[in-house]
Amino acid sequence: MNGNNNFEHGKLGEYICATSLLRMGLSATLINLDTIDLIVNKDRKLIRVQVKSSRHKLKDKNSNFRGYQFQTTYSGAKLPLTEDHCDVIAFVATDIEKVIFKPIKMFNNITKRFAKQHFLKKDVEKVTWDETMEAII
Repeated sequence: MNGNNNFEHGKLGEYICATSLLRMGLSATLINLDTIDLIVNKDRKLIRVQVKSSRHKLKDKNSNFRGYQFQTTYSGAKLPLTEDHCDVIAFVATDIEKVIFKPIKMFNNITKRFAKQHFLKKDVEKVTWDETMEAII
């Protein structure tokens, strides 16, 4: 992807996530409604998904961390996402087109980091989606 446009990078993450869900045989629709980027119809229950996108970073400003960093917030004020906003956060590594799903109720801080090897695990999308569904349904 050329440039550093955060909006376009976010859209890319949404499409990667939707494609991943569709490949798993799920009914997923992009909606972009406040804090909800996608809706998944799972056994007649609508699952609200917020997508967060990141590229691999060699290190951040404050440490030697190498990997992906995501903000689990919304709005310019960086308010934390809660169960009122969505059910699932999809963390998308856009450069390798991989997704890790987690239930929103797992988060009480605003930054989540993943090392690259977490995205490279076998069937990471299906495994983390199934774990997430067990936690919220």
